[in-house]
Amino acid sequence: MRWALCSASLCWGFSFGLGAPLASLWLSDAGYSTSVIGLNTGIYYLGIALTAGAVPWMMRRSSLTCLVTGMLASGLTVGLFPWGETWWGWFLLRLVNGVAGAMSIIPMETLINRHSAAEQRARNFGYYAFSMATGIGMGTLTGGELYATTPHLAFLVGGLAVLPGTLGLVGWMDWQAGRVPARRDEPAHCQLDSASFAFGENFLSFGSAWSQGFLEGAVVALLPVYLLQIGLSEVGIGWLMGGIMIGVIVIQVPVAWLADRLGRTAVLLSCYGVTVGALSALYLGLSFSGLAACLFTAGACSSAFYPLGLAILGEHVHTGALARANAWYLGINCLGSLIGPVLAGAAMDWFGKQAIFLTGVVAVMLILVSWSASRLFATIYQRKPAMPTTDTEPLELRDAA
Repeated sequence: MRWALCSASLCWGFSFGLGAPLASLWLSDAGYSTSVIGLNTGIYYLGIALTAGAVPWMMRRSSLTCLVTGMLASGLTVGLFPWGETWWGWFLLRLVNGVAGAMSIIPMETLINRHSAAEQRARNFGYYAFSMATGIGMGTLTGGELYATTPHLAFLVGGLAVLPGTLGLVGWMDWQAGRVPARRDEPAHCQLDSASFAFGENFLSFGSAWSQGFLEGAVVALLPVYLLQIGLSEVGIGWLMGGIMIGVIVIQVPVAWLADRLGRTAVLLSCYGVTVGALSALYLGLSFSGLAACLFTAGACSSAFYPLGLAILGEHVHTGALARANAWYLGINCLGSLIGPVLAGAAMDWFGKQAIFLTGVVAVMLILVSWSASRLFATIYQRKPAMPTTDTEPLELRDAA
């Protein structure tokens, strides 16, 4: 099961990593402005956010059917993108691609959570994140090479890439089973699809999804602009961004292994601390070697927010509510991806180019401070003694009187 889902995430990541940047290049070559290109990217995340709430309902009949349909639709919309012909056609394809992305990612992450033993949950999400990041990196590299000579073929390759992962899912999972059984350590009532989850009690998990999306959206959109402003060439930017991606890929499994051994919350908070430190150093200004080292560190540690947050969420949420919880998780992550570039771009205009890193520090610290405050409030509330009643005499004595 784990390897089938990792293969599917690798293939889906390849398709996404190829299609997302090439869609921007295609619109740029068609003469559209950066505002239109940015809006086209936002439409993709809007499609995910709008669909996330409906995916748990789709999964009630069969998680596998929802996942396979989403992967095939993802590949189809990537492959057909050059034939959108007009701006509304390209926007419609990106919107549907976002819808298909939600139908792919949410079932994947729900199945991993449901089938992971408690002592291996973070590790399994580490394998998942490693596979996804590897696929995205391979897709980005392959797409860039193909687009220069055969752009239509590049999109077709990205569309067809989902097929091996889809076939692997069908081969490794029982198509007729449909609904995945609950974990053995949960009572029967937890299997209900209507089961709920406590948002406040899982604030750190959902906050990790938001902050990772915020940082990812800001970095993808604005870090190349920042690097150009400080004098790096396009070739240098490519090598530096590639190094960051390598850090994202390499760090996933070791961090997940440590999380299972030392505690997932402790490791997640450590990643928060390292990310804040690296971003703070970048804001203060560094030489090129220091810049590269801190970007590598910040990218590697912040990328662990998402899988570790998912693993912690799986510990606290009953099986029947996992699909809904994962839908919220992905939707909140996409909300961060929408907000991040907007706030970081405005900060750079108002306070200078270094503000890209300051907004990242503020975003991460906002989650840490809010989570700490909620924990402190909960502790104080639990320790607060109950108010004495007005009637202090036992009932029998009052009756006797």
